[in-house]
Amino acid sequence: MGLTRPPPTTPSSRSPPTARRAGRTDEHTLVTLVTKEPTVQHTFETPGPTSLFVEIGSGDVAVRADQESGVHVEVLGEHADDVTVEQRGDRIVVIAPQRNSFFGRSGDLDVRITCPHDSDLATQLGSADLVATGVLGGVSLKAGSGDVDLEAANGDSRIETGSGDIQLGLVAGDLRVKAGSGDVTVRELGGSATISTGSGDVDIDHASGDVQAKTGSGDLHVRRPEGDVVLSTASGDLTVDVMGAGQLAAKNVSGDIRVGVVGGLPVWTDVTTLTGSVSSTLAGAGQPAEGDPYLELHAKTVSGDIYLEQR
Repeated sequence: MGLTRPPPTTPSSRSPPTARRAGRTDEHTLVTLVTKEPTVQHTFETPGPTSLFVEIGSGDVAVRADQESGVHVEVLGEHADDVTVEQRGDRIVVIAPQRNSFFGRSGDLDVRITCPHDSDLATQLGSADLVATGVLGGVSLKAGSGDVDLEAANGDSRIETGSGDIQLGLVAGDLRVKAGSGDVTVRELGGSATISTGSGDVDIDHASGDVQAKTGSGDLHVRRPEGDVVLSTASGDLTVDVMGAGQLAAKNVSGDIRVGVVGGLPVWTDVTTLTGSVSSTLAGAGQPAEGDPYLELHAKTVSGDIYLEQR
């Protein structure tokens, strides 16, 4: 007797899928655990502007200087309880213990400070970003890496970073910047500026005092200077939009040099390019009389072009 073939399986005769056991998670399901970070808060009574010092390794620092009095400090992070927050004389300090980076970013801290306007700020940061809003007094910032964003400072500002972008709004006093790499942007300078970076662009909108800017590679751009200007880079374009009376020295190896000059201003020029070209739309203003304002312009490049333009 032959074997009997089993009847074909039809959709209606298939066994229903086995229900998944409660609590089971397959390999494609993501489970998110939500934990609440420890938070430490401190409030200090100060009659007016004070002095702040912040030292942390990694994370974020936010400072808001818009009060008449009082300082409030909030620290968030896994190790917030280990952070020293105290008043030492007329200074408020926030200091985190150093931690081994072997544990990754578990040591990140989020520090938030509100303080009176015109308060001084000093930092010693590892890889933390800093954002400061409102109007501070004097500023002294040091960081290994991380971005700096400062809205306004009524005093002198000194910034040293290994890497990271620096963005400054108003600096009423003198500015000193030294960076290993990163772009530097300044909107308004009330004093003089000395800026040095290994690589990165420098852009200054308006400067009331003298400007010295130097970079190993990157573009340097000063839009509206009122004092003397010295620009130097190995590789990059050098640009001054509107230059008035005084001295301008621009020097690079590769990259163009472009200078706009106030109309009617006598200009004494010393321009040199080895393999590039020189073009000028400056109108002859004649020899200045003794005591009259004029521009002394030095521009030197090896392989770039030089453009002198009447504004």
